[in-house]
Amino acid sequence: MSPPPAESGYSLVWSDDFSGAAGSLPNQSKWNIVSSGPNSGNQEVQHYTQSNSNSSLSGSGMLHITPQHNNGQWTSARLECKSSFQCPAGHRLLLQAELRSGTFPANQQSGIWPAFWALGNDIRNGNNVSWPQCGEWDIFENAHGADFSLGTLHYGRGGTDHLSKGSARQTFQVESFHTWAVKVNRSPSNWQDETLEWWLDGNKFFQVKGSDVGDGELWGRVAHKGFFPILNVAVGSNFPGGGQPDDKTTTGLGSGLQVKYVAAYKSN
Repeated sequence: MSPPPAESGYSLVWSDDFSGAAGSLPNQSKWNIVSSGPNSGNQEVQHYTQSNSNSSLSGSGMLHITPQHNNGQWTSARLECKSSFQCPAGHRLLLQAELRSGTFPANQQSGIWPAFWALGNDIRNGNNVSWPQCGEWDIFENAHGADFSLGTLHYGRGGTDHLSKGSARQTFQVESFHTWAVKVNRSPSNWQDETLEWWLDGNKFFQVKGSDVGDGELWGRVAHKGFFPILNVAVGSNFPGGGQPDDKTTTGLGSGLQVKYVAAYKSN
């Protein structure tokens, strides 16, 4: 088992260490296991299912999201946390996960698109807020077995007003587990100096300040509101260098996502 680590200066608010019997579904009191068809706008082709063939516990404290290809159709899993997490004024919020992306050779992962990300809770709480107005944090996002992730902030006023700020390519060793995190820092006394920070294995690799967004309302939506984490593996991708699965794309956990824990912390 891998319980979330203690983080200096923070208290644990919520976590899942994915303990449970091998082959069982993830804890549905904590996660909404999505059932849906493909998101063609992102060039996805998978169907998300609630089957334990696509999302299951390992029996040793790990979540497995496993793309499958049967009868000409790709299936996979998307888990949306039922809780959302908000950073109070004067505090810091840390949302992180320890995970490993697919370990098959890159030429066997064409079209595979794993991610750990979060959406603003306003998209689902009856406020008639759509994407990108709700805000989106892409904490870990990778595709096609490549050895890089992109950290991205999506925001805007809705409709066609879509703005984003993104990191340079952050390389990592594909075969290893890594800790990916986003930190909301509302310690400064004015919103212009507040930050959203992206971290890999304890090292900050990207930052957006309130002054970079330059609009108090838009910044408030991405840094002051509640966000809920999401874990998924899509098949078919518009990620940079993206594309579709081909005849070499291999089904199974080697094209999937393994997650030891997800945790949210608030500063003391």
